[in-house]
Amino acid sequence: MPKKISDTLAPATWPRWPVGPEGRSLMLSMARFQADMLETALRGQIEVLTFMQNRSEQHLQLWEDLLKSDYARDGFDLYCSFWRNAFQDYSDEAERFTRMGAQLATQTAKRVSEEQEDLTEKVARQMVM
Repeated sequence: MPKKISDTLAPATWPRWPVGPEGRSLMLSMARFQADMLETALRGQIEVLTFMQNRSEQHLQLWEDLLKSDYARDGFDLYCSFWRNAFQDYSDEAERFTRMGAQLATQTAKRVSEEQEDLTEKVARQMVM
């Protein structure tokens, strides 16, 4: 006769989680939330890498332009123009990145809230029956 091993992590006082479709929907909800977080992280990395590629190309262009310029005044104007554009690009990108993050967080919170309401309704219906 096999021995039954007690689970030390789940004592008798541990609340019983819904089983059946309700338990599966809870697990699916958590998996969707994790997938949303992973999607957000990957999308953010893509955005940052694209931005850094563009800035690196502009930096390379600055050096090429500086080497082509004949006068020190032209080089100074190119240098000032480069940094003015760089600061503007960084601030625009920070604003866009913040807006994108807020939008994704709003969508995720809405989806989690809807799934929570659906699960609560299913559990309530099961308790009434």
